[in-house]
Amino acid sequence: MRKQNIFYALFFLGFVFLVFRNWFLAPQIIGGDWPYLFDEMLKDYSFFFSLWNPFQGNGFGGMVPFYSLGVFHGFTVFLSQTFHITWSIAYKFSWFGLFIGLSIFSSMYLLKTVLPRAKFWQQIFASMVFSTNTYILMVVSGGQMGVALSYSLAPLVLARFIKLIDHSVASNKNFQFFPPIAGSRFGGTIFNFQLALLAGLVLAIQVMFDPRIAYISMIAVAIYMILNLKKNILNTFSPLEALARWGYLILNTFIIPGFVAVLLHAAWIIPLMVTRINPIDILGDAYAGTGIVKFLSFASFSQSFSLLHPNWPENIFGKVGFMKPEFLLLPILAFTSLAFVNKLKDKQEKLYVLFFVFLGITGAFLAKGANPPFGGIYLWLFTNIPGFVMFRDPTKFYLLAALSYSILIPYSLFKISSRVSSIKYQVLSRKIGIHDAYYIIPATFLALWIFLINPAVFGQLGGTFKKHDVPKEYVELKDFLYNQNKYFRTLWVPRQQRFSFASNIHPSIEAEPLFGTRSAEMIAKKISGEQEKSLLSELSVKYILIQYDSLGEQFLEDRKYSEKQRMEYEKELDAIPWLKKIQSEKITVYETPFKKDHFSLDKAGKISAITINSMHYILTVSIDKPQYLIFSEGYSPYWVLKKSQETIPSRKTKNGLNSFWLDQKGKYKVEISFSLEKFYNYGRIISLVTFLTVIFFVLLYFLRKKY
Repeated sequence: MRKQNIFYALFFLGFVFLVFRNWFLAPQIIGGDWPYLFDEMLKDYSFFFSLWNPFQGNGFGGMVPFYSLGVFHGFTVFLSQTFHITWSIAYKFSWFGLFIGLSIFSSMYLLKTVLPRAKFWQQIFASMVFSTNTYILMVVSGGQMGVALSYSLAPLVLARFIKLIDHSVASNKNFQFFPPIAGSRFGGTIFNFQLALLAGLVLAIQVMFDPRIAYISMIAVAIYMILNLKKNILNTFSPLEALARWGYLILNTFIIPGFVAVLLHAAWIIPLMVTRINPIDILGDAYAGTGIVKFLSFASFSQSFSLLHPNWPENIFGKVGFMKPEFLLLPILAFTSLAFVNKLKDKQEKLYVLFFVFLGITGAFLAKGANPPFGGIYLWLFTNIPGFVMFRDPTKFYLLAALSYSILIPYSLFKISSRVSSIKYQVLSRKIGIHDAYYIIPATFLALWIFLINPAVFGQLGGTFKKHDVPKEYVELKDFLYNQNKYFRTLWVPRQQRFSFASNIHPSIEAEPLFGTRSAEMIAKKISGEQEKSLLSELSVKYILIQYDSLGEQFLEDRKYSEKQRMEYEKELDAIPWLKKIQSEKITVYETPFKKDHFSLDKAGKISAITINSMHYILTVSIDKPQYLIFSEGYSPYWVLKKSQETIPSRKTKNGLNSFWLDQKGKYKVEISFSLEKFYNYGRIISLVTFLTVIFFVLLYFLRKKY
């Protein structure tokens, strides 16, 4: 049996390598939303992420609503710099490799949690369904690795909460309002507390990668808790006792783990609380109303029910594929598990099967969004349920269907195989030369799965699955910009390309969001306008560039690259007399006459600046008359200037930047800082203390479990 399991493991690892081979073999992973970073850009990144990000706000700088993912990015940079390994190897290991490893491990862990007697080949199939279905393949091909890593943790999160709920329910049967101090470790209360801390820790890690996926995972937890309450509490105890036990279960399941997760993310939550910024509201305000939900509801119910991503396999936004009827075999196989429920003697196993059946139906229904049937229900949820505003794109609810099918399909395969092998097919056995039909069904499913995702197997997927090279023109441009030590910005028309270079002293901005238009003619008029010239001067825009669209992502006509569109931008900018064209090959570069720095004065004077970090600067200012000091970052009332014992708040300029009134002539030192930095530091201390405390109790939990 052990040799057999080794064969299964090697086969599965070979299959995984075949599907994700470009991640291992290509020099760089390029595609979708996955950013490309030159080695020189990594020097601006720190293990401790910054509260104020200079790259936010279209290069003006700004706070990030959810920036805990920056911790993990900083960790990857730390690995690269500390161990002197190339950036591509670092991110392949800590992002893409971690996704593969976590999705395999956590899906197997969930199956073993709910089906302890599951065979190894069932675990393999659970992992195969969860880590290589069409939904997650489209996510990772699009480079959405934050979503992918959070997705890969979902089975582990669900498994830990199932363990917590099951143990809490078991201890609830001997529930006492004041459990005895002596004997049985507080009636199981301490053990439940340790389980709750562990659940809170894995939830916090999932939130770090993507809060939306964590939200969906907790929906699955809530569904399981409700089913468990009905089975083990509401049908067993009186209403008053049931209410008390319900409260006890909610405390263990949601309040303690949720409190732990919040404390672990205090570094970014506390500044948002101080500013009264609700990150969920920010996500919702970007597209008001339910119209965007209807637009983004690409999946039909038949597609979501069949675990078929609507954009499979091209993954082109808005291009919805036809329903592929062969995918209907997946829900048929998954829900075949219901045929075995009534004969189960193990009531807990029956509960698990019914839970995952309900979870699959719920996920399929929500993933279709506003589409029939009953699309109005999703719109009502989007409008009325707190947090649902994050799901303008309903396809993220495919996670629930993936969790369901990754458990139900291996379960059904085992039950069907056992039933088939128990029947003596003498004729069949002689014909195919076997004595046991046990493995016929799993082998058939394996062939079906390979057929369903054959575009991935045969290397036909795009995005991160397709090999791309870094154009030498962008390497040369990077060298040209990097070798200039003075501060300036670059303006890309209409948008920058993924290979464009940017740094803390050379931020990049894009013309389309800056001027609110993509028209070549209108952008040229905006650039040459007096008000816009003043803005570009204050922003110290030294170069205006038109990208070389090497991947055919920007200048498109009927989804095909159009050189004509690109030439229109060059023609319009050529007509602006004060722009000096210094390069006209694949990347067109114009030089402007603007010479202002990161800090400037509105009148005569001198400035010398030292950058501590993106939230802290020390300046030496010499002026002969009172005037404004201009700080060319996006305005925030939390930027302050300290001069001796005086604190001067920022004032918003007409161009939306920061300015500070200096009312004394002379030469003196000033300090400009982001005042929320202290709250960020407080939160970081709280997060660290919470993390160490949780780790201590988790270690106690595993030690107790061992002995």
